[in-house]
Amino acid sequence: MSAASTPRWAAIVVIVGCALTACAGPHRDSLGLEAVAQERADRAEARVDELLAGFASYLTDRWPGVRLPEPTIEAWLASGYWTTAFEQCASEASGLRVRVSLEAGVIADPPPQSVAERRDLDLAIYLCQGTLPPPGFAVAEPGPVEIAWVSQYARETLPACLRREGVIAQPLSSDPFAIVAGGSTPSWDPYAAVRGDAPTLRRVQAVCPHPAVLLAGLSPVGAEVSGVPTERVRGEVSR
Repeated sequence: MSAASTPRWAAIVVIVGCALTACAGPHRDSLGLEAVAQERADRAEARVDELLAGFASYLTDRWPGVRLPEPTIEAWLASGYWTTAFEQCASEASGLRVRVSLEAGVIADPPPQSVAERRDLDLAIYLCQGTLPPPGFAVAEPGPVEIAWVSQYARETLPACLRREGVIAQPLSSDPFAIVAGGSTPSWDPYAAVRGDAPTLRRVQAVCPHPAVLLAGLSPVGAEVSGVPTERVRGEVSR
């Protein structure tokens, strides 16, 4: 590993592929989307804490006596916005020109020319990973609150909403993979009865949104870009 790069574990991306019911564990009552968002945030922050603990151990070994910053999460950004924001954060904190490279990790260009600059780069990376965590750390298997919410919503709340709008959806299969991570229902289309009627379809989808649509808007990483200076991030985070 070069002096100007971070450990490669700093860009972990977790891939989710299990069925919601298969990951559920003990049943918990649904508490609503606010509780789902809080659970996502708590679990994501725990992963960041683990990241920073490992990085802190590396830094204190490399720079004995160093005083580490104490970052707090400003925002979770989608990948299309995170790179630019992270580069700006680390550049400002280190006084160097920092870039994120797929091949080399986080680097300074030109490389640090002194021991002090190498230390400042390491500390800036630590600070900015805690301030603007890599998007991959927001991705994980759904927790019990999310599982309970999406199961109840897809099996009870959504069909009831559709009935109020005059649309009868076929029952959702009891198959354990009927609902997968993110709220998707690959083999069930709750709007099948109105697929041929575009105006009605748009109306009922707006009034009775699919669980995947609702979950896609939650942060981390969803529609919101909260707590980030406007000069750092411009535009909306993609859903």
